Amino acid sequence: MRKFRTALIALGATAAVIGGGLVAAPAAQAAATWQAHDKNCKTFTDINAQTLGSVCAEVQKRVTDTGSVNGYRARVTATPAAGHWMKPTTYVWSSDGAVSQVCSGGCAQRTSAWTSAWSPVKTTAGTYEVRGESSGGSLSEVGASWSDWARVAEKCSTYAAGKFCVYRHERGYRDTMQERGKLSVTPAAGKWIEPRWVRVGDVMNGTDTHRTRDLCDPSCTRRTAGWSATVSRTMPGLSSPLELYASAQVALPSGETRTIRASLSD
Repeated sequence: MRKFRTALIALGATAAVIGGGLVAAPAAQAAATWQAHDKNCKTFTDINAQTLGSVCAEVQKRVTDTGSVNGYRARVTATPAAGHWMKPTTYVWSSDGAVSQVCSGGCAQRTSAWTSAWSPVKTTAGTYEVRGESSGGSLSEVGASWSDWARVAEKCSTYAAGKFCVYRHERGYRDTMQERGKLSVTPAAGKWIEPRWVRVGDVMNGTDTHRTRDLCDPSCTRRTAGWSATVSRTMPGLSSPLELYASAQVALPSGETRTIRASLSD
């Protein structure tokens, strides 16, 4: 009995006695850690091209021991040039659109490098955009991180050879917007669909601008199983009237070539 008790003491936290037997203690759970996600810096100048200083927006992600991300936090760093000041004012997360102050009650004018406290944690991916002021009345705006792709339009067509769909997605990336076109094909049993191209773009004042991915480069492939491809770009400055769209083209065993288009104006 003494040898048995001594063995238990030696095992310590690695085992326990349950129902007369030994059961290993659960492994220690690693805590979530904050890791780098995105950092974006900009240098600002006045109307005379004199440097006022730089501002950095920084976002970190909270990663669990299993590798999943369950949180985001952000902060701003202002580094004024000699003889100038900078003052961060507000920030916005695209995940909720709420405007918050960088400093409770407002930040002071900073004449030397300064870093804010981390923002409250957000559980949804999104862009972080911080705004501020500087000497001479200049304004600063810097963004970091990106949001998830949001589906804003879709169109599908079904033929004897199967089904194909095109989707238009949009997301915020730092302080710009991006657009993406996605083609997906689902061939019928024993049939094939041959993707030709996928495109994303917009029509502004009658002018069509877009980006196209050639799916036949270097050669076309007849897909007999589910398959998809995407193309994306930064959205240009928008004006009215406009149409935002995604389109794609495929070839079918019947010899037909079919084009499909998903638009916000549909």
